[in-house]
Amino acid sequence: MIFTVQETFARASFHTIFPTFLREVFLKLSTTFGVILIAFSFMASSQTIRGTNPGGFSLGLEAGVPVGEIGKLYSHILGGTLQYEYKPDAAFGITFNTGYLSYSIKKDFGGGSVGFIPALAGVKYYFAPTIFAHAQLGAAIGTDKGQGTSFAYSPGIGFNITPKVDVELKYTGISNKGGTLPSVGARLAYTF
Repeated sequence: MIFTVQETFARASFHTIFPTFLREVFLKLSTTFGVILIAFSFMASSQTIRGTNPGGFSLGLEAGVPVGEIGKLYSHILGGTLQYEYKPDAAFGITFNTGYLSYSIKKDFGGGSVGFIPALAGVKYYFAPTIFAHAQLGAAIGTDKGQGTSFAYSPGIGFNITPKVDVELKYTGISNKGGTLPSVGARLAYTF
């Protein structure tokens, strides 16, 4: 039995748990939260001049696989992201992340891919100087006609391989009116 993309998306979702108005509220709250965090980072940037830890940018390669029913439609995920991390404390970081993620559609369903531009804000907690937990919320903007903007979230754990290179294992969910697109993957990043 072959399902359309929308039917497959709906079967693998939590849309019955999160009504449309609640998803819209989450999207608006996460956008507001992101704007507040950006404003906070600009206000805190004056402290960087006085010698606090400024944080930095990282460029990451992302790879993953869709899970659940949606894994029958998509084969893999590849992309790249740029992330800024502001560290007001050695054990705490505030992150902003964007980039491009491509979800490859299996040949049985016509092949090709769909793309998303994530716009996420999050927090990082360092359990030790090289081990961290990371949680992000925000939006995923679809790059194909009719995709629109979806609520996105991504919890993960990671570690620093070297002072400039880290790897994070994470779960990513992209939710909209049609359901949730869940995946597990990794981000390998170089900090500069």
